Amino acid sequence: MGDRKGLILSLCLALVATPACTAFLVQTREPGESNKTMPEAVAAEYHCDKRPLPFFEIEKSELFPLRAKPGQKLAHRIVYVMCPKRPTEVIAGSLETRIRFKGRSILRDRIEQELKPGRWVIDTFIPLPEQAEPGVYALEVEFASKHGDLEEHSDFLVEEP
Repeated sequence: MGDRKGLILSLCLALVATPACTAFLVQTREPGESNKTMPEAVAAEYHCDKRPLPFFEIEKSELFPLRAKPGQKLAHRIVYVMCPKRPTEVIAGSLETRIRFKGRSILRDRIEQELKPGRWVIDTFIPLPEQAEPGVYALEVEFASKHGDLEEHSDFLVEEP
């Protein structure tokens, strides 16, 4: 990323409420998974040698924008860490994403997912239905595996078009 893009990205992360920054963040991200920190560094940071293994947790769940219009795409980012019991071990499970409105699930997606050793970022884009009613919604994310479950949720607002 060039110096100018990096500066804009840093400013947008600090001022993410503006529509221009939200659009920039969405444009600079691509769907998929990428490694940010190698397993040894995560193991040292989380003192994995003193924990029951495998150890995993969601460090961060980001949703942009927090105020959206019907038909708009939401950018969702999950950052997770994992320390395996054995080198290169992965944790197989399912990752389910739901959007709720008025207590009902209006959108649901479930994929098979492997958590890998180290720190990883997963970026996804979720299109809101064109007919989405104005109001408060919740994005729920759940990872389920035989080693345990993780859950996160974020609230967002759908405004009048």
